[in-house]
Amino acid sequence: MRAQRQAGTIYVGPAIALARLCGRFPSALAGALALVIGALLLLAPARALAQQKTFYLDRLTVGGAPEDPIGLWRPFAGPQSRFFAQLGLGFALNTLRIETIAPPSARVEQFSGNPVSTQLISYPTVGFEIASRLTLSATLPFALYQSGSDPSSAGVTGSGTLEPFALFDLRLDARGIIYKSEDKKFLFGTGLSFYAPTGSQFSYGGDGAAHTAWSFAFETYLRDVILVGNLGVHFRPRGSVGELAVGDELTLGVGGFLPLRNGLFRVGAEVFMSTGIESLAGQSRVETSTFLLGRNTPIEWLAEARAWLDPDRQLWISGGLGTRLDLGYGAPDFRVVAMVGYHLPIEDSDANSPAARMRVIRERISKSGGDFDHDGIPDDVDLCPSVPEDHLEPDPNDGCPVPPDRDKDGVPDEFDKCPDVPEDKDGIQDMDGCPEEDYDNDGVPDVSDACPREPGSPSPDPKQNGCPQFIKRVTGSTEIQILKQIQFDTGKASIKPASFAIMEEIAKLLRANPDIKRLSIEGHTDNRGALDMNQKLSQDRAESVMNYLATHGIDAGRLEAHGFGPTKPIDTNDTEMGRQNNRRVEFHIVQSANQP
Repeated sequence: MRAQRQAGTIYVGPAIALARLCGRFPSALAGALALVIGALLLLAPARALAQQKTFYLDRLTVGGAPEDPIGLWRPFAGPQSRFFAQLGLGFALNTLRIETIAPPSARVEQFSGNPVSTQLISYPTVGFEIASRLTLSATLPFALYQSGSDPSSAGVTGSGTLEPFALFDLRLDARGIIYKSEDKKFLFGTGLSFYAPTGSQFSYGGDGAAHTAWSFAFETYLRDVILVGNLGVHFRPRGSVGELAVGDELTLGVGGFLPLRNGLFRVGAEVFMSTGIESLAGQSRVETSTFLLGRNTPIEWLAEARAWLDPDRQLWISGGLGTRLDLGYGAPDFRVVAMVGYHLPIEDSDANSPAARMRVIRERISKSGGDFDHDGIPDDVDLCPSVPEDHLEPDPNDGCPVPPDRDKDGVPDEFDKCPDVPEDKDGIQDMDGCPEEDYDNDGVPDVSDACPREPGSPSPDPKQNGCPQFIKRVTGSTEIQILKQIQFDTGKASIKPASFAIMEEIAKLLRANPDIKRLSIEGHTDNRGALDMNQKLSQDRAESVMNYLATHGIDAGRLEAHGFGPTKPIDTNDTEMGRQNNRRVEFHIVQSANQP
């Protein structure tokens, strides 16, 4: 939705959305943000005032913020305002192919190489995250080196002069979070990007005029996987090289990312694309719709890995590689990217002058002359006159340093019974510095775990809290009860996928209970069919279960498999229900730590 004028365009939709977002921030910040947004919108013309040679070729739009993937942006901001900076370096092969821009009459087979064959691009970004909802950033990419062949010999016009070094258009971003669920597992945001015409007009670095992009982003979780999606519209000046003409575009990106090692590492992949939404004419002067047109629809994928490098998680590196999925312009045959970034928290400050208390303290020092530990606190009010104050919270001016706390759990080492293990944050703290015991490592402390030796899940029902769904270990019994039978394919030993959840609970039980030294897996059948066939089937099924556990982290030396066929029924074989009960797998503990 836009109202055009001769010199430019005002985009009404983005302005309204971000104006509403400003209402979530203090009035001074909202006013400043509104002025910036208004200036950017007024400066952004819809079309270049003169015909542009070449255009902005690179299709990788780096995120830049501390938690962003390489080619997408997340509607996420840290809990504390912070400044961040990121520097990326990327190599792309064959970002513009002769087939993409050649007119129908061109003799492509006689042309050697591609118009843009190699690009080594730097992606520097700086910015701020403010009030846990707003991100402001600037990115100025530039080609450190690029090469290609002049396509004019193939009859291509408007190709410009490819220079080895080329500056790209400057991108200024304002992004905000519109909605955040209470559990913070669904976030939705919007962003406005302003492109200043700093790029080379003749070396595929710029679009030749200011332009804007409006985008939306969502984030949610699928178990531990972070799912991110971007959707937007890029309002671009029109440009053309040969038969390829570019203008306004629809942009789309999706990705999935898995944090590892408590978030210290992250792996994932993303797919991003754009496609034209106008009818444009290239060299042949034939106007054609660019929507999902091959040459106007670059699609590529990127696999990436990321790691924090310091304990405070302020320094990070990431890397990615991928390829094109079609022949659209700017999608390279191969792309590799490396990033390094750093962020600093922004401390709140109300005034430049010292606090009233500090002024009084300094006056006392100047009058009494007594400050034995030289920490700026006069001795008559210094609670620790011989130990310098470190000026850290919770009381930066009482004269005493914060007591040592090696595990940073808020319990000083002198009172911490477990100084090297952090106190847990499960709401059942006794402030002794030690975490609650959790024998089965299922996240439910033993004090409230209804099944302390069987890994399970938290539950509002105290009788089910921390208990598995499909198995039960009865105290004083050597049998591990299966509450839902393991299912096999008919007449076979292959376990049905529907029973994998049962198998995983058994594996978790064995991992959490190393005292179970030997487990017998026993297969049983009903009495239908030949005895030797049932005997073999029951043995095969028991071994199938044993092999599953062995390939899912359980030492094979702790397992044994036995098949008993129909010889040990637990119900009648005269009814279907009875026969179904007899077709089963049982688990018996044959040796534990307190047994020989």
